[in-house]
Amino acid sequence: MDYVKQNWTSKEQKELRCVLQQMAEQKYKEFNEKVVKGKLEMLGIRIPILRKIAKEITKGNFKEFIKTCIPIYHEELLLLGIVIAISDMKYDDFKMEMNDFLKRIENWAACDTFCSSIKKHIKQNKKEFWNDMTLYLRSKNDWIVRVALVSMLQYYLEDDYIKKVLKRCESVKSDFYYVKIAQAWLIAEAYVKCKEQTQLYFKKSTLDKWTFNKAIQKICESNRVSKEEKEELKKLKK
Repeated sequence: MDYVKQNWTSKEQKELRCVLQQMAEQKYKEFNEKVVKGKLEMLGIRIPILRKIAKEITKGNFKEFIKTCIPIYHEELLLLGIVIAISDMKYDDFKMEMNDFLKRIENWAACDTFCSSIKKHIKQNKKEFWNDMTLYLRSKNDWIVRVALVSMLQYYLEDDYIKKVLKRCESVKSDFYYVKIAQAWLIAEAYVKCKEQTQLYFKKSTLDKWTFNKAIQKICESNRVSKEEKEELKKLKK
C-alpha cells in the first residue's frame, strides 16, 4: 500500500486497516495484552513498523488522515498519535490535534509512545509547551496528567527547569497507579540527570509514602548509580 496519499476517506482508512491486520503478530499480540490494558482490541504490531508507516503518511495529506482516522484497534490509536506527533504543523495546529488525541488515550503505551514522538515540537516550542502542561497537570483525566509527567521526564530534566519540574511533580495528588508510577519514574530520572537538585528535593519532599519509596527503588535499580549511593538512598525510605 502507498501511504503517501492526498486523499484519506473512509475507503482509504479501511484499506489501511486491512494492511495492518495482515501485519499482525499473534505472539506479540499475546505478550502486549498481558502488559497493556485497554478497551481497544490489539493486533500485535511493533512500534518501529508503525513509526515507519506514520512517516510515510506525513509526506502526504496528513491532515485528512488525522480527520478521518477513527481507531478501533490499539495500533490504529498509536499510529494516529505518532502521525500527529511528527507532522509538520504550526504549534497552534499541533496543540489542537494533540488535545483531541489526549482524550483518546486509554493506556500507558499510547501515552508513552506519543510522548516519545513529540520531540520536534518540544524543541521548537519548549516554553509554550511548558506553559500548556499546567492545564494537563490539573486535568481530571489521569492519562493526560501522565502525559505531562512523562513529557517533563523526557524533555525538561535540565538545569533551567529541574526545580520547577520537581515542584510540579510534587503538586500532583493522585491514587491512579499509572500517574504515581510516572511520578516515581520522573524522580528517578531526575536523580540521575540532576543529582544535586534532586538530593535537596528528597530532604523536603511531601510525596506519599508509596510514590517516594518507589522512586528510591527505581534509582536503586539503575546501573547509572553507584553502590554507595544506593545504600544511602535506601536509608531515606519512609
